[in-house]
This record gives sequence, C-alpha cells and structure tokens, in this order.
Amino acid sequence: MLRKVLGTVLLLGALAGCTAPLRVCESDADCSGGGVCDLERKLCFSASAEGGACEPACSAVEACTLSNVCVPRYTGLELTPLGGSVLGAGPVAVQARLSVGTGFAEIFPETLTFSVEASDGGPGGSLGTVTGSGGVYTTQWRPPGEGEFLLTAAYPEVGVPSAMVRLSVDTTGPSFAVFVPPADAGVADGGTTYADPEPGFATAWRRDQVVPVEIRTNEPHLDVGSVTVTLVGTDGGSAPAVAVTPLSGACDAGFCGVAQLNLREPPFDAFRSTMTVNVQGEDTVGNAGSGAATVNVTRWKWAFDVQTGVIKSTPAISQQGLIYFGTTTGTDGKLFALNPDGPKQWETVTGVVVSGPTVGASNSGVENVYVGVNPSSTLASLVAFNGSTGAEVVRCDVNKGQIASSLVLTQISTGGTSVETALGVVNVNVGGPTGIVGALLAIRPEGAATVCNSTDPIARSQVNSSGVGPLVIEGDTVFFADASGRMTSYQLGSTTARSGWPVSTNFPINALALVGSDVVGANGGSFSDQGQLFSIPKIGGVASPPWRYPSTTDMFINQLSVGSANVVFFGSENLPNPPGSAGLAAVPLGGNTLNTLQAGVGSFKGAPVIGRGGVLYAATEGTGLVGEWSTDDFSNHWTLASGIGPTSISPALDCARDGAGVARAENLGVLYVPAGGKLYAFVVDSRGLDTSAPWPKYQHDSRNTGNPATPITSCP
Repeated sequence: MLRKVLGTVLLLGALAGCTAPLRVCESDADCSGGGVCDLERKLCFSASAEGGACEPACSAVEACTLSNVCVPRYTGLELTPLGGSVLGAGPVAVQARLSVGTGFAEIFPETLTFSVEASDGGPGGSLGTVTGSGGVYTTQWRPPGEGEFLLTAAYPEVGVPSAMVRLSVDTTGPSFAVFVPPADAGVADGGTTYADPEPGFATAWRRDQVVPVEIRTNEPHLDVGSVTVTLVGTDGGSAPAVAVTPLSGACDAGFCGVAQLNLREPPFDAFRSTMTVNVQGEDTVGNAGSGAATVNVTRWKWAFDVQTGVIKSTPAISQQGLIYFGTTTGTDGKLFALNPDGPKQWETVTGVVVSGPTVGASNSGVENVYVGVNPSSTLASLVAFNGSTGAEVVRCDVNKGQIASSLVLTQISTGGTSVETALGVVNVNVGGPTGIVGALLAIRPEGAATVCNSTDPIARSQVNSSGVGPLVIEGDTVFFADASGRMTSYQLGSTTARSGWPVSTNFPINALALVGSDVVGANGGSFSDQGQLFSIPKIGGVASPPWRYPSTTDMFINQLSVGSANVVFFGSENLPNPPGSAGLAAVPLGGNTLNTLQAGVGSFKGAPVIGRGGVLYAATEGTGLVGEWSTDDFSNHWTLASGIGPTSISPALDCARDGAGVARAENLGVLYVPAGGKLYAFVVDSRGLDTSAPWPKYQHDSRNTGNPATPITSCP
C-alpha cells in the first residue's frame, strides 16, 4: 500500500487584461471619474458594463467595457473535487465551473482542457469525454490506482483562468492492531489465591470482568465513528458491538483507542477458553478494514485453602454475601467466614463441625450462624456464632451424645413472641438396655425463651452413608429418619411421633425435601444397587411410600434437589444407561421417565444446585468434575474435568456481588464448591438459585435452613 498523505495545492492562472488600470482600489469609492473597482484584482477600471467599441477588438475571452476598455470576461475557475480531497476506488466525477465578471455576458468557451498526472510524474489514468453547458464542464476520471495525483483544467487562450488541484486516491481499507492486556490475577493473601492454575490461564480474564481492549491504526483517513469492536463467544454468538473511545494520552500510532468489553455478554459454553475480539472500521471514503485478537477467559474466581483440615459441610451464604463453612481436623475443627471476593473475614475454633452452618435471619445487618459440632466422642454441641465477628453467642451441650443430623431453622412462638430456633438431632447413649436413643436439640439465642431445649427421647439413632441424617422442618413440624430407614415426624414440644408416623422406606434415607403436600426422599442401601426415590404425604398415615422410583429397589440415590415443574435431580450409584454406572439423572416427581444428564464420570454424592435460567450445577466425588447442565433438555454446557480434587459435599450458589457484598445487577453468579481442604469459587451464568424451584439445593435455600418458608435466595 502506498503511504497515504493528505495534501492540497490550488494554483490559479494569471488573469490578463488589455488596458492599463487607473489605480489600486478596495471599492468603487477608491476609483475617480466614475470608475469601478475590480474586486478580484483590486484595480480601478473606467467602466464595468459590457457594450463599448474597443479598437482593436477584444479577444473571445474578453469583454469590451463602455469606456472602450478590454477586460477579462472570466474571473475564476472552480474545480471539483476540491484540492486535498481523498477519493476511493472507481470512477471520479470531475467538474470545472467558470465565473463571469459582473455585468458581462455569459459567453463561454465550447470546452476546456483537462489533464491529470501522478505527483511523481507517472501516468494519471484516463479521462472521459468533456461536456459543457452554461460554463460548467464535466468529465469522468478513472484513476490508475492508489496514489497522489495533480488534476488540471485550463483553456489554451490567454485570459481564461486555469486551476490545478492535488488529490489522493485511497483504495485500501484500514488495518487495525488489537492489543488485549493481561489480567491482574490478584495477590494471594491469607489462604486465598486468585490465578487460574491451568497453564496459559494464569493471567486470563474472568467471565465477570470488563477487559479494556486497545485499538491502533496508522490509517490517515480514518472515520473514527465507524470503528466498532465485537466480542465473539465460544459458539460463534456475539455480544452487541461497542464503540471505540480515542485515547487522549500518548499514542504510538496514527490513532489509538480503547473499547470496554463485557466478558459476561457473549455465549461461553466452557469453563475456560478463548473469545475472539473483532474490530471493524472504515476510512473516510468507505474502504472497510478489520483486525482481530483473542482473549483468554476463565470461570475461575478464587480458591481458599483452610491450611489444616477438610471441609465437611455445605457452605451457607448470608444476606450480605458472606460465605460460612466448617472444617474438621482430627478431633477439632473451625468455622470460617469469607468475603464474596475471597479474603477471610474471620475464623474460630469450634470442635469437629458435622452439621451446618445454618444462617439466621439478618437483624440490622447482624445474623447468627449455627453449627453442630462434636467437641469429643462423648459430647455434642449446638452453637450460635455472631456472623459479623465470629464471637460465640450461645452453646448448648449434650453429654454422652453426638450430632447425628443436618440442622434446620424455624420460628417458634413462645410466650406470645416468635423466636428464631435452630434444631438438630443428637444420638444420646443413655446406657443400660435402652442403649442409644435420639434427642431433638433446640437453641434459641434471642428473646426470653429457653436458650437450650431437648426433647429426649424421640427416636432411634440416625445413621446413613455420610454419618449425618437428613432433617427438615415446616413451621413446628420436623421430619427425619432413623437408622432402620423409617421416616418419622414430630411436633415440636412433643416426645411422641405424630399420628400416622413412622413410615417404612426399606433402606437408610440419604436426603429429604418438602415439596407441596409431600415429603420427598432418597434411599441408599448397603450396596450400590439398593435404593429408590420416594414421596410420602406430610400427613403420614400410609404403610409405605405411595410413589417410588424405580419400582425395583436397584438404584442407590445420594442427595437430591427439586426443580420447577417438580423434576427431581439426583446422583445415583447405579444408572440404567450405561448399566451400573454412577451419574447424574432426573425424573418427574410421581413419574417414571428417567433422563440421564451425565454418567460414567464418578459419583455425584452432593445435592445438585438448580440456578436461575434453567441450569444445574453438580460435582463428583471420584474425579472432582464440576459442570453445568440444562434443566430443560438435560444437555451439558461445560465441565471442569480436573483441578479441584474429589468432593462429596453439596455446592452452594449465590449471585455475583461487589467487594462490599452488594448484589450485582447482571445475570452472573458464583458457585462455591468444597473439595478437601479448599473452597473454590467459580463464575457462572446464573444469578443465584432458581426461586421457582421448590427445593433447589441441599437444605432448600442459601442459608441452609431446611425450611420451605425461608426465602430461597437473598439476591434481589
């Protein structure tokens, strides 16, 4: 491409006259004897109107004035395109316009002479036939290519103005250089790291970030307003094009600009991959140009290492976005609180955390966090901590017992006041022939109600595959299971099971959910081919569950969640396709149509998480696979096949938040996955839990209350 340079030259031919002027003037007042001032030449002449009898006769390009003086008939020649114009490829219309002096007859030459040559003396292309009418002469020029040219229009006789203009012909579109800066992954601090560990992605941009892409070009004729940038996702879909803002600082090119690209906008069916940045723009004559680059994008947000111990509990999320979770280290453990952007807010020693955390309602920004801990092999404790500081609020201890269930949270009316109450089942060794029995332990940190309360005994001990049995609550009615696989229900304040309970379910119960008028559960037996899904009316009064899936007892079920339209999503150790494989599946509540989401990649021990936008998230125990699936057609959107290690703990889901914990407006969320001694945070395209689902995750809601009356999410 020839170097394109703006330039223009306007050359006016000499104007010739056949009589001497009277004198220099600026207006007619400067001319004596009735003379007039020729404003073009600033000279006085004796008369300005044509009609005299000049001797000798004037030439064809002159006029004879009343004072018998020959003066030039034409005062100027305007040539278009104007000097300095930049032209594109293709034919160019050329026009020359003669101007006649005031008072003179409009007598024009039959034609003018046009010529063109390259500024370096080379060929100037071809000119078409000249046509003239009323002093306007036109022709068509076909440039030979790109370059700089001199175009001239003239008349061979003296006295006619001539004009020459310098023109640039540009046939090449702009070329754009696109620069994507590396992302600042953040500095590891207090156990929190931010960089994606995948080779090549340590400085990748996160799905929830905005990347400032820099655009440069040396195009001298750039139409800045035409330059746009489009971000293309993994499936070819793209975000709306954005404009480029010129940089005001130093620029090492003819033009430098920046485009702010929201990485959340294009489709991104991958955990980590590349997006394409496409730049389009034109020069001032319409030549189009482009440029492109790629940007590495990851869903990896951060990972927190507890340093000592393993995470044994599903994270709970506060209204302000704080993430609470407990750990176990031999005979001890801790409770942690992390900010949504990763830093640790506090940690406190608790004893072995086996249940919870469960988060209470926010009271002026302060909430209680409840955990069930086993400080020793003979002591069980239900403890409330201040969610803001980690300080212990109150503790309820049971000697000769162990926490044996998940925790639930409800409001109990006592003394005319509704009081927040957390509950859990404790196995108590009472000795003698009775042996181990169950006790329902309640803790009430606020109000005048009894701080600790135990209804003892209530049922036989709880034991299942994870060592902690499911417990759910609605109002003041609790539902849980005993060691033999019986489903039972109690009214708080009573030591006798409700009428119509217990109901036998054949195998130990791994999970419970409250959906409409039913209790929905999952069985797992002593072997991987023993178990079912089931539902029992909340009122009880049946000998066995009226709905079971499958009808045979050959599908060990782990945890479950229930989505919109009452579809049950669950992990199984024995799927029919391929036969005997572990995987993730779905079946309508009360139906018998099985849909497999994923098989042959390991056991999904934890409950799936159902998010807004028709998506589901789950993780495996065997390989540590994490993935997103559609709840509509059950297809897989993306997977992280390795990188976190095996996990059997149910993940949690929240909306995206800023550093202060305020929910962001866009449709993004954060998936929290515990694995071993680390908690991982991944950016996902779902803005928190699906509020239309009756039971979208482990223990129902973000706060893990196990209570369908609790709002499912705190994201507005």
